[in-house]
Amino acid sequence: MAQQRSRQKSSGGGRSGRRKSSGKTSAKRRSPVDHHEVEWQFDATELESVGAWLREHSSGSGLVVEPESEEKITDTYYDASDWRFYRAGYALRIRKTGSSAEATMKSLSPAEGNVRRRREITEPLGDDSPATLGKAPGPVGERARSLLGGRDVRPMFEIRTHRQRFALILEGTADASESGASANRVRIGEVLLDSSEIPLGGGREAANLSRVEVEAGAGTAPTPDLRGFVDEMQYALDLKPASISKFETGLYATGLSPGGDTEAGPTEIGPLMTLGEVAFAVLRRQFVKMRAHEPGTRLGEDPEALHDMRVATRRMRAAMKVFEGALPERARWFREELRWVARALGDVRDLDVQIDRLESWRGEVDEEGSEFLDKILDVLGKRRAEARGRMLEALDSARYERLETSFGEMLRRGPGAERKLAQSNGHAPEGEPVTSAAPDLISARYRKWRKAARRLDESSPPEDFHDLRKKGKRLRYTLEFVSEVYGKPVAALVSPLKALQDDLGDHQDAIVAAGTLRELGTTTDGPRVPRGAAFTMGVFTERYLSEAAGIRSGVLGSKPLRALARGKSWKGFEKIMKEAAKSPQKAKGSGKIAR
Repeated sequence: MAQQRSRQKSSGGGRSGRRKSSGKTSAKRRSPVDHHEVEWQFDATELESVGAWLREHSSGSGLVVEPESEEKITDTYYDASDWRFYRAGYALRIRKTGSSAEATMKSLSPAEGNVRRRREITEPLGDDSPATLGKAPGPVGERARSLLGGRDVRPMFEIRTHRQRFALILEGTADASESGASANRVRIGEVLLDSSEIPLGGGREAANLSRVEVEAGAGTAPTPDLRGFVDEMQYALDLKPASISKFETGLYATGLSPGGDTEAGPTEIGPLMTLGEVAFAVLRRQFVKMRAHEPGTRLGEDPEALHDMRVATRRMRAAMKVFEGALPERARWFREELRWVARALGDVRDLDVQIDRLESWRGEVDEEGSEFLDKILDVLGKRRAEARGRMLEALDSARYERLETSFGEMLRRGPGAERKLAQSNGHAPEGEPVTSAAPDLISARYRKWRKAARRLDESSPPEDFHDLRKKGKRLRYTLEFVSEVYGKPVAALVSPLKALQDDLGDHQDAIVAAGTLRELGTTTDGPRVPRGAAFTMGVFTERYLSEAAGIRSGVLGSKPLRALARGKSWKGFEKIMKEAAKSPQKAKGSGKIAR
């Protein structure tokens, strides 16, 4: 089942094919490029001696160093005011070289020693203005629009570089597929000598940076010859690996701090706090997670970002229900708005799960079945694209912005200030200690879960298992919300609940997938599957239903279900809650924090 939970990486903003560049071309004639860059970076006190060594370099292995062009480059780095590119794991740069311009999104992967491996997506532009990027049709422009959702980018800093290039050519490597003189000359990389400055403004002196970089050929793995050359150069010139990238240097030099506005207030939780304080801390944690995963969800390259954002919205809704007596009246409005967001995310997520499952079965069907499977996947892919479009519309809307702003404001104000703005609904006073209020909240959810569990038998329909899953999720979330109040004993209940929830989640995925396949064959709206694929769809539908039946049988006899339903662990936890209600200090020392 772990395999069923895995998700393939898929492009979201713009699915451009990955192109490998060969040789040197002008920026004006370059096509968009999406590849993984491999480079070595070294700091250098002065570049003249490095240049002299490169010009005099000789090697018995056939590696030739050839001086190439010198150029002046101006790189301007951009991001939204809430650091959306940074939080999505990318730096956005617009480069101006002479009359040419290009936009690049480069992943923020950390260095591995002196080597950096980063994804680099580049698109040529007509000029270096952000407005031009906003209209660019290629992979950078599409991703930028998905991330920004109509917001503007702001310039953060500029890096001006004088660059000297040296090509690294391997001679005497004829390839049977090539002919002519070039067959004996293969470009395996290049050395860049960069003398850069970062203007700081305000009368401050610019920050200077000297860097030696060795890049492997675009989209290719470093060859042993290239690695050997790097080791030789580093030893001969006593070069020191660069500890930070140019982008990081720019951030430090200008004093910019990414992501600070995602904070929503204190998130610590302890047994001496009130119910309201715990409620706000829980909501702040999940709100920060929701916002942290929003850029990745918008970008669409990792389905897990969307999954994690969706889970955060679910947890916030659950927390608002659990702690509703300690929250202001307007929290009910936020809960309904979060339901709307979760629905938009869920439509895409459900299709991700179904597409991934069908992809995993590709090797198990014959040629004809594979052809029909491709057609089914094509229809599901179109549905996913439509669902993703609706999701981005929701995230780009004034309604979502209003929710995000208002909810963040409420969380930052905290329970004390909110109490002055709106009265509690009276279910549980905000000032009540969490150790006094939590036992009733948790017990109510456990009783509902246990009742649903004891009703299950071999004749129970799938809906009853889904009902147990929903009740188990509410119980688990409630326990996790107060895990730092009661410490380690919470884990004795959460662990089997999680195992059970994983199985029930797979069960529900299979039921939903079977329903989707049945619906695909009968719908008259939207993309449809050809009639000839009916048999293949029927086979997969029965496979889903058989899988679901097997999970139901396994759940009924599972150790987690039996352990939780018998109530032994629960009775022990009840005693701990009673002791904590009498003396919160006991709860604080009851064991290690369960996270």
